[in-house]
Amino acid sequence: MKKTIILVALLFAAIFAAGCGEKEAEGDKGVKDLKVALVLTGPINDGGWSQSAYEGLIGIAAKYDAQTAYLENVQAAQYNMSIRNYAKDGYNVIIANGAQFLDAVKEVSAEYPDTVFLVSSTDVTAKFGNGTNVSGVIGDGIEQGFLMGVTAAYLAQEQGSKKVAPVAGVEIPAFKKTLEGYNLGVAYVDKSIQVVQAFTGSTDDVNKLKEQALTFIQQGNTVVLSHANAATRGGYEATMGNAGTLSIGANASKQMFANYANNLAASGNIKLSQAFIDTVGYVYDGTFAGEDYIFGVDDGVVSLAMSTTEPTIKKVQDKVQKVIDEMKSGKLDVYDLIK
Repeated sequence: MKKTIILVALLFAAIFAAGCGEKEAEGDKGVKDLKVALVLTGPINDGGWSQSAYEGLIGIAAKYDAQTAYLENVQAAQYNMSIRNYAKDGYNVIIANGAQFLDAVKEVSAEYPDTVFLVSSTDVTAKFGNGTNVSGVIGDGIEQGFLMGVTAAYLAQEQGSKKVAPVAGVEIPAFKKTLEGYNLGVAYVDKSIQVVQAFTGSTDDVNKLKEQALTFIQQGNTVVLSHANAATRGGYEATMGNAGTLSIGANASKQMFANYANNLAASGNIKLSQAFIDTVGYVYDGTFAGEDYIFGVDDGVVSLAMSTTEPTIKKVQDKVQKVIDEMKSGKLDVYDLIK
């Protein structure tokens, strides 16, 4: 009997050791010595898309003890070279902050199959992942736009207005999806509110966006959304000089709210920093799958920031918050409205 007990104990010990070995092996699949590079089309202090990505890089360095590097204000002719140089230098994760980098990423990723490439976007229909070493890090632009549209409609109602206008940058899927969500949000609140929209063709020309916003204001639009990366500020400049008009921004920083305290009512934000930190975590722990990772309201990545100083938003914030809460709880699914 004693002999049997000993044999059983040895058997369990062997199984336990094998299990530990498997867990150890699984843990070994991750990349613990991370070198992460970030490539940006704008400056790290743009108060929006590029700044959020840079804050993600800082978070990655802190959380995973990663070595990091970045390039800002990268022009189209430099996309390929910038990404390839980081791959040559042994960076095992390269973040390309925007869908405009996709062609360059496709080319370089084929040459460096052991390097992970992440491409950010707000286009939920994008197919960036290649199943191996490329993934999309996607903030749900439809949900972001929906929150901005809901807010615009409630603000317009409070103003006694029936006209709102979004102005976006380049006419690419990421911006188009956000405006699609915006239109859904306005209609969800009040189908009688008119929406006119425009694309300026630029994400860095502040004056061009301001001019378009001013044109819409002259046409009687009282709430202007601006969504064009570094050029977004042009919309804030336009409403600041026109009493009775308000701005809604995209990915606006706290500093932007401080700078435009009386006219920037709200901002639909994608916390790109958190999305990057989470996705790099998959590389770190060995669960990275080369697929597209989509983050929304229920992940805490898509949100709406409301001004603490602009008076009109204070009057409608409870209505806006109710919509946000319904999205978080699952009671309201924006995609059901598309169907």
